[in-house]
Amino acid sequence: MDLERVTFLSPSALERYRLCPRLYRFLYVDGLWRLSRSSAQQAFGTSVHAALREFFRLPVGRRSLRMLLELFRRLWVRDGYQGKEQQQRERERGAEALRAWYGRTDTKVVPHATELGLQAAWGDIVLKGRLDRVDADTGRGLVVVDYKTGRRPATQEAADADEALTIYAALVQRRLDRPVTRMVLDYVVAGEQVVTERPPEVLRERLGAVLSTAAELRADREFTPRPGPWCAGCDLLRRCPEGQLEVASPRARPTAQLD
Repeated sequence: MDLERVTFLSPSALERYRLCPRLYRFLYVDGLWRLSRSSAQQAFGTSVHAALREFFRLPVGRRSLRMLLELFRRLWVRDGYQGKEQQQRERERGAEALRAWYGRTDTKVVPHATELGLQAAWGDIVLKGRLDRVDADTGRGLVVVDYKTGRRPATQEAADADEALTIYAALVQRRLDRPVTRMVLDYVVAGEQVVTERPPEVLRERLGAVLSTAAELRADREFTPRPGPWCAGCDLLRRCPEGQLEVASPRARPTAQLD
């Protein structure tokens, strides 16, 4: 594969491009990741994901609530918090959420894979993703489990339209040569699961939309900014005059104060 002739895209990269093409350029073309700050929300999510990853990599006989909480303590990410008090509150919130999750979950599942990185090419577009967990289903099918740490679960409509899940299903079918029978959004904190599917005809349609956006991104040379309420929280605001104007405008001030 000639790496100079292909574009590598993850679900998060596509999401950022849709939000603001200039933000995509700053991060993925200019490589300004060093200017992006780690947030408390990101650190919390990373800690929960890491604990669950290592928990399901243990033999079933070693899995217990005590071990899960120990993994969470050991793998806790300290960056991004505004002081020790906030960090302690979030640690307690995470531990409480994991206790509840352990009580309602089948912890004896032996996954087909955990934190599985996959990528595949569709012409000059390479889609890639990291799947939290893949379980075996009946027959040759597989189940994709995606952990979420938001406080509110997605609606069924949002889950059915979730672009990341479409990409994950396409990657599993291409790289593992097995169908995805269902996908589960496991809201660890909110305490709910939302299940969705991508039948073959739906997957083809949704994947086509993804590749269409990817082709648009690949051909983009301007990366025109798309100012909006999100500008107030952008780490790269100082490099974007249009974003600064958006934040300074009277209509943006209430949103900035709420943030």
